[in-house]
Amino acid sequence: MIKSKKAQITDMLIWVITIFILAVGLFIIMYIIPQISQGLRIAGLNNSVQGSNAINAMDTFSSHTINNGFLMLFVGLIISILITSFLVKTHPIFLILYIFFLGITILLSFYLGNAYNQLVTNPIFSSMMNQPTYSNWILSHIAEITVAVGALSMVIVFSKFYTYGGSRQF
Repeated sequence: MIKSKKAQITDMLIWVITIFILAVGLFIIMYIIPQISQGLRIAGLNNSVQGSNAINAMDTFSSHTINNGFLMLFVGLIISILITSFLVKTHPIFLILYIFFLGITILLSFYLGNAYNQLVTNPIFSSMMNQPTYSNWILSHIAEITVAVGALSMVIVFSKFYTYGGSRQF
């Protein structure tokens, strides 16, 4: 079953939606964890050194580890798109269909980027605005990144030559 898995024309669409969902989820987590740790500091329940270290470790996790993890997932998803694009055996006639779906994906990426921008600029999240995160930069440039990844994927998919009905290449 794994060997028969090939990339499909909708991989870029799924990629954009996945990045958006991950970015929104991780942004909310990055907002919630400092709120919890601030509440723990104010409550004074952990006046010990170990409690203070645990709260500081939780803050570091929310600000650095989640941010770097999102970047690694983002790059990993791009690499997986390019690898699966290489595995596709397709006829060049499908280039028109690929361009059509890539156009839909780019249009959707504009909407998702604007939706993320609306979320980030909400006054509730004003404390997060001074933290530069990878998700903020990536989602503010998601349309350009989608064009670049889609174009590279299209070049990889349609630059190979295969003969149908035969076993040898051109």
